[in-house]
Amino acid sequence: MIASLPSFRTHLKHTRSRCPVCHDLCPAEVWKTNATPSKVYLTRTCPEHGEASMCISSDARFYWMSKGSDDNACCGSGACCADPTGNDGTLGRNALAEKGQTVETLSTCLALIEIVDSCNLACPTCFAASPTGVNEKLDYHSLENIQERIEGVLDRKKNIEILQLSGGEPTLHPQFFELLDWIHERDGIDYVLVNTNGVLIAKDDVFLTELGQRARRGNFQLYLQFDGTGPEAQKALRGGDLRAMKQRVMERCAQENIPVTLAMTVTPQNVAELWSTIQFGLAHDNCRGVSFQPMFWSGRMPDGIAANQLTPEASRLNAADIILGCVDQSDGTIKFEDFTPLPCGDPNCATIGYLLKTPLGVRSISDFIDFSTVQDFLQDKVRYELADLQQCGCENTALGELLHKFEMEEKDTFRLFIKPFMDSWTWDEDRIDRCCTHVIRPDGKLDSFCRYYHSGIQNS
Repeated sequence: MIASLPSFRTHLKHTRSRCPVCHDLCPAEVWKTNATPSKVYLTRTCPEHGEASMCISSDARFYWMSKGSDDNACCGSGACCADPTGNDGTLGRNALAEKGQTVETLSTCLALIEIVDSCNLACPTCFAASPTGVNEKLDYHSLENIQERIEGVLDRKKNIEILQLSGGEPTLHPQFFELLDWIHERDGIDYVLVNTNGVLIAKDDVFLTELGQRARRGNFQLYLQFDGTGPEAQKALRGGDLRAMKQRVMERCAQENIPVTLAMTVTPQNVAELWSTIQFGLAHDNCRGVSFQPMFWSGRMPDGIAANQLTPEASRLNAADIILGCVDQSDGTIKFEDFTPLPCGDPNCATIGYLLKTPLGVRSISDFIDFSTVQDFLQDKVRYELADLQQCGCENTALGELLHKFEMEEKDTFRLFIKPFMDSWTWDEDRIDRCCTHVIRPDGKLDSFCRYYHSGIQNS
């Protein structure tokens, strides 16, 4: 818990959050400090465990004032006052359901499906808490089950813009390539991402060749687990130094023209390696960018890291920390103006930026594009309307059109993507109201990624 809070502060909004002890929903407020730089905090009050606060933006310039359902400002049954509406507060679903607003009716920009539950690494940290298991101990979902769940989403949604295969380690699935072939032939799926630690790619020549054949069909990319350029975070996150293996994966993927995005879990141990990670990616022609994901407290955590929840600000990072670090470490190559919140979902859920690869070298995109002139979508985030919740903002904004154009010209652009997932400490129910990153659950239903992987309620 935070021992002392600034006495001079400005209230921004009411919402609901979760108690970091019992994980129950409880009333909360978002506020900012009246200091320079101004920071944004989320404070929630649990009737049993009291008040807890977390800094959710270390610089208020990179926090967007957005509000979801009005019901988020009300107390649920687990709060200090009774809820006259009878809302039981369960996962925030009831108030939304009354208005027809469920994850099933929200726009799905990305649908993630776990096809393997076990993994070939035993990482100390894992948001999915995947057990180690290969060969006869491999725990995986049948091809028929996976296809049935994907078909169900397509029947309900008609289209999946991005389908992300995850786990566990999805490349271990015994029918992995059969699944990729089926997805490629199936109408309604625009793009496929595969989360991977790269182990199989690094050592199996046959697998690499087969993967290259599928990648060259297009609309395919690997999300490669990458923990920075130094050894400290590697050992803390993965239990060993995997840098040589990751370098081999990048080289072998380049041989087969397999596009890769580096997926970096950012911690205090590697936050100083943001720019060097970007440089590592830029040195490989098949690398399309870096996805920065500040570590969130879900799944498997070692006791030493979990204990740091008692002093969360010493061990937690947010999107503003990533933006500030990228700009500071790049010696002018990256600028604050290079970043913009994504128009789909809640504007605090994802921030995107680009570098341009030109004949004269890597350039800041703000030298050519002024994002502020196409951010009219932010005006709609003060209060969400039902139609706004159900439709992706990218389809209706000039910024969305511009970003789609960048993605089509991937050989000339290098994407910088910041995705701060939520846990109890950072939970803002307003973001769930407009979530467009969904998980296809084992029962075939869709759920918000953050809610599904949140400690204590996964698979509920």
